[in-house]
Amino acid sequence: MTIAPNLPTTTSSDDTAQQLSTMSIRELIGALSATEDRLRHLPIFVPFGGRLVTNPERRLLLRRQRMVIANLRRRRATHRATMAAH
Repeated sequence: MTIAPNLPTTTSSDDTAQQLSTMSIRELIGALSATEDRLRHLPIFVPFGGRLVTNPERRLLLRRQRMVIANLRRRRATHRATMAAH
């Protein structure tokens, strides 16, 4: 029996990056929290083709997590540079 993984509807990584760049810091922290909660409850392996494989949704969530963290770090660097200029 083959069970296809239940993947969320995703957009391209460029669309996601653009969407993340318009979020406030509070929204980014919320997105990071939601992503980490989803990762915590997501099974690592799923049955596919009669065997267990790594859950492909996990890879997508990890990519999103890295993108959110990169945006938060970018904001921190920008904020620090702004504060140093004063």
